[in-house]
Amino acid sequence: MKSILIIPIVLAAITVNAQYNKDNLRLEAKATESKYKYQNLQLYPIRANNIFVKEHKDLGKFVTLKEALEKKKIAITEANGGDVNKLFVENTSKDTVMILSGEVVQGGKQDRMIGQDIILYPKSGKKDLSVFCVEQGRWHSKGDGMDFKSYYSISSNEVRKAATVKKNQLEVWDKVAETTTKNNATTSTGTLAALKESGDFGKELKKYADYFNPLIINEKDVIGVVAVSGDKILGCDMFATHDLFEKHYQNLVGSYATEAITNGKAAAVSYDKVQGYLMSVIEDETKQESEVQKKGTMLKDKGKKVHISTF
Repeated sequence: MKSILIIPIVLAAITVNAQYNKDNLRLEAKATESKYKYQNLQLYPIRANNIFVKEHKDLGKFVTLKEALEKKKIAITEANGGDVNKLFVENTSKDTVMILSGEVVQGGKQDRMIGQDIILYPKSGKKDLSVFCVEQGRWHSKGDGMDFKSYYSISSNEVRKAATVKKNQLEVWDKVAETTTKNNATTSTGTLAALKESGDFGKELKKYADYFNPLIINEKDVIGVVAVSGDKILGCDMFATHDLFEKHYQNLVGSYATEAITNGKAAAVSYDKVQGYLMSVIEDETKQESEVQKKGTMLKDKGKKVHISTF
């Protein structure tokens, strides 16, 4: 009987020890940090140990919002004829879809940025989706009527922060205007998506993407990054698996790089300060959820944390 009772205790201990904590996660070593620096942006990979990797290896597969829209697996529409801060979303497929706060969809009466992390299970039915407007000067439908069929990217870091942490529509508009103005991408409707039409900005963003995108993709123990520009820690994103991180990595690089191009300077934050920032998130798991909610977002799937984002 004793051996039978010990098994669940051991399994419980393994599960507890496989969390987002300082025992399982570590910041990229100081000796190699310069490898992950380009112009105004420094990324610090967050590496997971084998315990963490094994605990999450059987996590289900997720489809990104970009893929779901492109393959018509979900439908996003205006809510009740039009509500600035709410849309309807429905997963019509057999796949599970992960949507991140900060992702921008185009269409409807105005382009919107998602305001919450959310998982949509297969055949989800119609759900409310919290959003923020990122196109202040338009309130009429275009070619797709009330539907949102185009995906832009993850918004710039400060725009994302204004929605996720401050939940303030006026500040979102201010940050959108600041970002587009500084990058010569202003339009009559003020849409954030005009950035992709700005030639100079596009060239700069491509340089960052070309440098960072190949760096971490094949490093299978990396599950997140802390981003730094100038004397500011922009934030961090962590995922339950490397595969999940990889699915979102390029868009996150775009978000952090947009901030570095718009407002950044050469990274000048000490390694110890970056380490301290990460420790503030992972050192005390008993307070982790409440602390993350103050400065970011946490997404769970069936009780397991699958994404943590802080600013």
